[in-house]
Amino acid sequence: MKNIFFIGALVGCALAVLGFFAWKLIQSIYSHVHDTRVVRDTKIASKMLREKKQKENAERLDNGCEHRFGEKLGGFPPFACRACGLEENKPAGDCDHVWRLATDSSPGAVCELCQKRYRPKVSQSTGFGN
Repeated sequence: MKNIFFIGALVGCALAVLGFFAWKLIQSIYSHVHDTRVVRDTKIASKMLREKKQKENAERLDNGCEHRFGEKLGGFPPFACRACGLEENKPAGDCDHVWRLATDSSPGAVCELCQKRYRPKVSQSTGFGN
C-alpha cells in the first residue's frame, strides 16, 4: 500500500512538472506569435506614414522653383534651397523654415517666419565654413 501511494505521488509530481513546462511552452509560443503580429502591424503603419510624409514633402516642394540643395555659400544652410529658402525635408516642429541670408556681419541665415538663426561651423585654420 505504501508503494502504491509513493508511486502515485511521484507520478503526480512528474505530471505537475511536465504540465508546468507545457504551459510555459504554450505561453511562449503565444507570446511569439502575438509579438510577430505587432511587429508586422508596426512595420506596415510606419511604411504608410513614411510614404505619406514623402508625399506631403513632395507637394510642399512643388512651388515652381528649380531647387538647388547642398550648396554652401555665404553661411547659407546646405540643406535649404538657395532660390526659395525651403528645406529639403520638412523640419520637425511648428515652423516650415524659409531661410534668407542674414544681413548682419556674421555669416549665417535667418528664418523669415520664426527668426531662428543658422550659423555654420567655422574651421579654426581657415576661418571659412567646412
